[in-house]
Amino acid sequence: MKNKSILSSVLIIFTMLPISIFSQNLEINKFEFSINGGSLLPGNVKGSYHSDFEPDSTVTIKNRISPLIKIIADYNLNSKYSVGLNVNYAKFNIDDILYKDNSIKNGNKVNLGFWDGREHIIPFDDIKMFEINASIKRRFIFAENMVLKPSLYIGFRKTFSSSPDAEEKGVVLNYNVEYQYYIRDLFLSADLGFLSQPYGGVDHVGYVRSLGEPYFTFGVGVSI
Repeated sequence: MKNKSILSSVLIIFTMLPISIFSQNLEINKFEFSINGGSLLPGNVKGSYHSDFEPDSTVTIKNRISPLIKIIADYNLNSKYSVGLNVNYAKFNIDDILYKDNSIKNGNKVNLGFWDGREHIIPFDDIKMFEINASIKRRFIFAENMVLKPSLYIGFRKTFSSSPDAEEKGVVLNYNVEYQYYIRDLFLSADLGFLSQPYGGVDHVGYVRSLGEPYFTFGVGVSI
């Protein structure tokens, strides 16, 4: 919760900066490509047997700090707006799973129970997350070689695991603020944001919802 509060404050400050402090002197190229690496920060994901996430059938999945890679491609419509595509890949490391504030983990996994002729297992260290998103970005240019880009993303998430009970898919709605520092046609990049999944789940098992997993990344890119 503390991490979310800090990140939320930073994002709000960035997006509320007065437009008058920004200039338009940076040359605008049409395409930008970058690769960033960073971390998912500790956050919460909800899982439930029912779509209304009724408390008696819902667990809270708490993740640890996990590695995150972002590949980003943007098209600048003009000096103020851009659209883009990006891919996110993360190793989603679970710290604990809580039911009514009590841990239900057993070693490095949780056993959801026996049905359909087998045990249903959620492993803690064997989940990979993949996202592909489309974005709309507002570009604020300042100090001639710096850009600030508040961005909204919508897309698709899929997780992969040795356990089919941890393989879920859903719709994502992400938000971030990206900072770019240009050195000719190259730039350094840093961003703070949240990954969220308002809808999705695991087939024949349950529903999964995340309202904000905080993250940060740093990287390099090229403008052409």
